Amino acid sequence: MAEKFQSKSGFILASIGAAVGLGNALRFPGLCAKYGGGAFLLIYSVALVVLGLPLLNAEIALGRKIKGGAPKCMLSLKRKGEAFGWASCINSVFTALIYAGLAGWIIATAVTAVPLCLTAPALTDTEISGFFFNDILSARNDGVISGFSLLVAGCIIAAWVLMFLCLKGGAKSLSKAAKFTVAIPITLLMFLAVRGLLYNNSSQALAALFVPDFSKLSSPELWLTALGQVFFSLSIVVGIMPAYGSYLPEGTNIFKCSLAIAAADFFVSVLASVVLFTTLYGCGLQSQIGASGIITAFAVYPVAISRLFGGATALNGVVGALFYSSLAMMAVQSAVSMLEAFLNPFSEQRGKPKKRIAAIVCLCGAPITLIFATTAAPTVVDISDRFINFYNVLLLGIAECLIIGTSKQTCALADEINKFTKKLKMPKRAFGASIKFLSPAVLISLTLYEIFRLATQGLCYPLWLQIAFGWGLSFSVFTLPLLLVTKITPRNIWRRKKLNP
Repeated sequence: MAEKFQSKSGFILASIGAAVGLGNALRFPGLCAKYGGGAFLLIYSVALVVLGLPLLNAEIALGRKIKGGAPKCMLSLKRKGEAFGWASCINSVFTALIYAGLAGWIIATAVTAVPLCLTAPALTDTEISGFFFNDILSARNDGVISGFSLLVAGCIIAAWVLMFLCLKGGAKSLSKAAKFTVAIPITLLMFLAVRGLLYNNSSQALAALFVPDFSKLSSPELWLTALGQVFFSLSIVVGIMPAYGSYLPEGTNIFKCSLAIAAADFFVSVLASVVLFTTLYGCGLQSQIGASGIITAFAVYPVAISRLFGGATALNGVVGALFYSSLAMMAVQSAVSMLEAFLNPFSEQRGKPKKRIAAIVCLCGAPITLIFATTAAPTVVDISDRFINFYNVLLLGIAECLIIGTSKQTCALADEINKFTKKLKMPKRAFGASIKFLSPAVLISLTLYEIFRLATQGLCYPLWLQIAFGWGLSFSVFTLPLLLVTKITPRNIWRRKKLNP
């Protein structure tokens, strides 16, 4: 392929930008809080090495070897594997829509951070906590659209403009954008972590985060959640890494690059957890720590930020604006990576300029995501995120592991990973065992557990909402690939009707 990252560092930065996102900054700390801090970290770190690294290496190696995205890579392994590759790409497009909406929320919060902090002394914690959902979005819990926020809508459009600017330059733009979307958020998180450590009860917060609560280890949900987080956190099984691997310069040490990506992903997750725990403990809000990253970002963090420097309300506002701006960078970079997973193979298959396709996707995606500026937005986010980023990822992960694990090229992949290594190599037996047995077993267990949970507890939303923003989206992810594999287009259908009236 013509597109290439200019250097190994460019690939690493872009890949870190894809892997490090809102899941690291928000979801991971919430899961740590819910599942006993150190116990969750212990299981996650082991799973990252045993399960995450092998699959991450496999996807990058496939991309470089086949010189294509997920559909082409899966096709090279199995004749019918192309459809599953397209399914992962389409799922990434839907994920990008969610991230674009969330980016709009975050930008709107950044814009209003200074005014909120200036008026914070006259507001109660409840009023500050509900500022975004109540005052800006006027959100409802029943999914009914009864209002529209022009501020959020404008911020969503701004997010799409930023996404297009990152996409139009291809691999070069991805690596350049990552210099900002990776470095700036990490720098700000480090600043907030240092501020959090200055609170009197920071040691209590760190103990809650790092000291394992071994009584939690008896919970099957803890194990499955920690193991599953690895697949979600590294952005594997969603088509991103094969696309990035296809841009990788020849001669690059894949194994070392993957270690750097995984290490950065883990570091940011732990750093964000330190920020969350120390800040909320320092502000006396530890009881509000929950597993919902959305609640943490838009309901709990504003209260904590408004108290960061006491009566220095202007300083609190500036820090809040910078903090949410960094989260917006993470969201935009994640959305760009998701779209890139689709644009790369689609452009190649259709023979169309990727810049043109990117413009069409952004122009079509922007009006769709304006649903996130309505009163129904929180419900839409909750349902769509659960189906797209949890249920679908489980199924796609199982399919990918089975395709790679049952292929005759599994050993050849290990050779591709170690092609330019000297001393530090991916162990072939461990690689094969992880791909063929361990990863599928974990993903299947997660799926069965969730099926049991759904059967016994169900979802707390009306059926029409589940169908519109959940089951319907999942159905699209696994049926639209059939059109791409057979290359059916409206033009082809029209031509067939004309030839065979």
